[in-house]
Amino acid sequence: MGASTVEKYSEDALPAYTPMPWSLKEIRAAIPSQFFIRDTTRGLLYFARDVLMAAVAWSLATTIDPYFKQSATRELLTPIGAEVARWTAWGV
Repeated sequence: MGASTVEKYSEDALPAYTPMPWSLKEIRAAIPSQFFIRDTTRGLLYFARDVLMAAVAWSLATTIDPYFKQSATRELLTPIGAEVARWTAWGV
């Protein structure tokens, strides 16, 4: 293995900060106005969807270990197969 050279960190070596050449007004003008309309009902529906998805994910996560530790599952998949399936379920 060859010798690696590690440069010492220096703030002076960083490029100077330069603000973007466009203004916030130009960015807002480039976005269609329909995206700036506030809709409380739609926002609450998105919030409800997110809470529901979190609840489903939590519910599924709390059943992974008990399901794969059941004797019926271990008999069906063999103990090693049940462990592999459990780790796969946690990985997903």
